[in-house]
Amino acid sequence: MLYRIQTLYLLISIFIYSNLIYFLCFLNKNIMDFFECHFFFKKTILIFLIICLFLSILSFFFFHKKKLQIFFNKINILTNTIYEGILFFSCSKWNKYTLIMFLFFILCICFLYLTNRAIKKDIKLINSIKRIR
Repeated sequence: MLYRIQTLYLLISIFIYSNLIYFLCFLNKNIMDFFECHFFFKKTILIFLIICLFLSILSFFFFHKKKLQIFFNKINILTNTIYEGILFFSCSKWNKYTLIMFLFFILCICFLYLTNRAIKKDIKLINSIKRIR
């Protein structure tokens, strides 16, 4: 159902991921230099962002299959958590860009968690209606 609250949460997370990718890739060519880490870390940032964006889009399009949607959201939360661990332990200096990116990923995890809660409420509501019949 495209008019549910979980769709709004998924659209917000997709918007955040796409803005982060735009900010890192297309806004400024030298914007990746703020991490002051080795070359491999700079590429993993984009890989994790693209994976998270892809999982959110998949979850958005599988709105009829609620169990699969919950599964994609859980994988996305796990991917975000792994990325935050890499970001937290790899960067030697914390500046405002690193902190903003860290906070955006925490915000996306919160929205994905709220999405899962709303989907579980829908499943519970549908099961209770089926029980009444």
